[in-house]
Amino acid sequence: MTDYFPFELGNEEQYTITVDLESDKLYPKYSDFFEHFGYEGNGECWQGHIIQILEKEDPGLLHQIEFDSEGSAFYAVAQDEETQIKFVTILAPIFSDLDKLGEWVSQADGERIDD
Repeated sequence: MTDYFPFELGNEEQYTITVDLESDKLYPKYSDFFEHFGYEGNGECWQGHIIQILEKEDPGLLHQIEFDSEGSAFYAVAQDEETQIKFVTILAPIFSDLDKLGEWVSQADGERIDD
């Protein structure tokens, strides 16, 4: 099984993509990271940044993903397994490397981040 840290994949009834922001692996590392840039770092924050990254990296993918994030988790459903894998293949290398993520977050349109 491939590691798409920090994303977790599910495919029981739907092709889900989740991030448990309160997990020991992520908290407080990512909350501190986003706070440094003036964000809360909740699920909606992650969603807003992910949307902006995908708009530049693969805008067509956004039409194949349904987002439903909340305070303590990022949550999305892909239309199929191919979309799910493409999503994490693009985003896992960015979100697993805080230097890369910092480059994206520092350029993000903060007005479009709901956190």
